[in-house]
Amino acid sequence: MAAILAIGDEVLRGEITNTNSTFLAERLFDAGLDVCEQRVVADEAADMRRALEELAHRAAVVVVTGGLGPTEDDRTVDVAAELLGVEAEPHSASLEAMKKRFAAHGFELTPNNLRQVRVPQGAEALPNGAGIAPGFVVHFAGCAIYFLPGIPREMERIYLDHVAPRLRAQMAAQGVPVAAVRTWHVYGMGESHIDHRLAKLLEDIPHATLHFRTDAPENHVKVVIRGSDTAKNQELLGQVDRDLRKRIGAGIYGTDNETFALVVGQALRTSGTTLALAESCTGGEAGQMITSEPGASDFFLGGVVAYSNDVKINVLGVKAATIAESGAVSEPCAKEMAEGARRVTGATIAVSITGVAGPAKERDPSPSGGSDKPVGTVCFALASAKSTKAVSKLFSGDRARIRRAAAYFALDLARRHSQ
Repeated sequence: MAAILAIGDEVLRGEITNTNSTFLAERLFDAGLDVCEQRVVADEAADMRRALEELAHRAAVVVVTGGLGPTEDDRTVDVAAELLGVEAEPHSASLEAMKKRFAAHGFELTPNNLRQVRVPQGAEALPNGAGIAPGFVVHFAGCAIYFLPGIPREMERIYLDHVAPRLRAQMAAQGVPVAAVRTWHVYGMGESHIDHRLAKLLEDIPHATLHFRTDAPENHVKVVIRGSDTAKNQELLGQVDRDLRKRIGAGIYGTDNETFALVVGQALRTSGTTLALAESCTGGEAGQMITSEPGASDFFLGGVVAYSNDVKINVLGVKAATIAESGAVSEPCAKEMAEGARRVTGATIAVSITGVAGPAKERDPSPSGGSDKPVGTVCFALASAKSTKAVSKLFSGDRARIRRAAAYFALDLARRHSQ
């Protein structure tokens, strides 16, 4: 059994979303540990200690996040030291790393910065490859308690670098078989349709469970097989993979750590295709997505955020007559936007996006726009050396959801063209 403890007034007040616990719960479950409790407490020493004592007596592993910073309300190290009956002391390697980092950036080292590099005496420090404060692990009441920073990127880095390997070793030493886990990422298919196609997928596979998660416009399908034989678990997962791919087909764009942007980029890179974007209603969101993974400069040349008609005309070369006759939200306009982006950048292909993202009062600002262009109407075009093709879609949801759906669809056009 495992438990997760998040520390911080800002979490309790709802000022930040507790994504750390979500990240940890998923990975602890995949490692074969059932999470028996998730708890959030304030930056109060008494509350923190009480939670640690209770969870340590309930679970074999507790992962704690938050309270390792430099400020007065960062009390986690002191509470952990008091719980163990020891003093807190600087971790020498982390202290030296902090000094070098501050010197390189010209930062002044203030006394309270020293609070960030302390650990309880006797604790095993877990180096922070993404920040300053080290994590650490202690043992109390037969429980291994891992303390990690609250900043998500630092917490994730320490967990993946140091906690996950220790948990795997611990499970192996106890003779616990390793679960076989895989997540398939699906785009272009609704959750109900996926569920229908996967009916009875695991009917003849013991100790297997099927899980669904929606993050529109994506859907994610996870299978976990926890049999008594590690090798058999992997063999069965391979069988499931083949069956699942037959049932879902091209809707699967990747698995596990493969993001949508990564897969689009791989398709472009492999085919030697360069991409440019011309965005209106998405305001650069597609460009942000494609550059979210490193190495995008291999295939992405640039984009034009042509939010106004003037920019569409003066930068991308859209004809004023096209907007007057068909509207800014139209396939003819989308075609000329894509052709203009390809001409300006010299890219192999260019994809354009122009639409009405909402709210309801927003309409196509062209003279011909109006009630025939409802919120959610988005026109796309892909221009290549051979031709320019356009397509229109009607997306549902609020402004953010429509913009996100449009950005995905545009990048998927580029991906499918490059396959």
